[in-house]
Amino acid sequence: MQKQFHPHVSGLLCRLANRVGSRYYPARAGRWTRPVRKKDDRDGRRRADDAARGKRLMRPERLARGLALLTLCLAGMGCEGIVDHLKANFAAKQGNDLYKAQDYQKAVEWYRYSLYLNPELPIAYHNAGLAFMALYKPGSHHPKDLYYAQQAIDHLERFLNYEPDNEEAKNQLLTVFLQAERYDDAAKFFEAEMKERGSDPEVASRLAQILGMIYAKKGDFDSSLEWYKKRAEIQKDNPEALYTIGVLCWDKVYHAGITMDLDKRKELVEMGMDYLQRAADIRNDYFEATSYINLMYREKAKLAQLAGNMEDFAKYTQEADKFMKLSLEQRKKAMAKKG
Repeated sequence: MQKQFHPHVSGLLCRLANRVGSRYYPARAGRWTRPVRKKDDRDGRRRADDAARGKRLMRPERLARGLALLTLCLAGMGCEGIVDHLKANFAAKQGNDLYKAQDYQKAVEWYRYSLYLNPELPIAYHNAGLAFMALYKPGSHHPKDLYYAQQAIDHLERFLNYEPDNEEAKNQLLTVFLQAERYDDAAKFFEAEMKERGSDPEVASRLAQILGMIYAKKGDFDSSLEWYKKRAEIQKDNPEALYTIGVLCWDKVYHAGITMDLDKRKELVEMGMDYLQRAADIRNDYFEATSYINLMYREKAKLAQLAGNMEDFAKYTQEADKFMKLSLEQRKKAMAKKG
């Protein structure tokens, strides 16, 4: 016979049971003291029907076996990944050995196999880019060489995604761009670099120099002059930055000749002369700058001759001879110092 409790005591026990049960199983809060339904034959029949329909409860031993199987599968996958990475490293090493042996075609094949096994191996991208560079013949427009150049660019750019501050790789990429005459692509890449990193004056100066050179090779004088001027503005006391602008102006005037407007020629001659003179004032015995001052005076003499001013023609020719002599003397001094 079931023991009966005082109603007050029974209520306290119910509340205590609900409080303890709700603490550990919040979803069943307040339902821990409901009357227990008596078992009858219908329960057994329901479980039998459920079992017949496949509704079986997961037994502990089945759960353990399932978890063990899952663990083994995951471990197998992890080991397979490790093995692939080891194979990728080995393949990259094989590529390096073949690259050193100058068998660039086979080196490329090993690097590509390495990247197939491990697409996240930066050094394989870099070295594959160098191997494609070695296969490329600079200046060639043959489809095979265009393919090699593109592959070199693609692999070096992929490498730079992993190591964006690798200056050596950027110089290698610049070399491919210039050799393949991909001047617009080169300018696009380094202008993006300028936007991203141009807040540092030293970096900005170097990038401005690169961009000036790219546009000069492309034959875009105005853009080249603009970038070289930006470099000179950053490095006001750098004689080489000033000298470069002077040489650029002379080159444009000299090769354009009479095809250039007379006033434009005068403007560039005066501009170039100014930058060259400033460079020579900063560095003692700067014979390269002095030599180009000589050449600029000869351009001034040509302009005077075209204008029919023979007096100025003679004067500028005399100045040119003076600076040519000075340049030779300065060069001798520089060579003597080097010993």
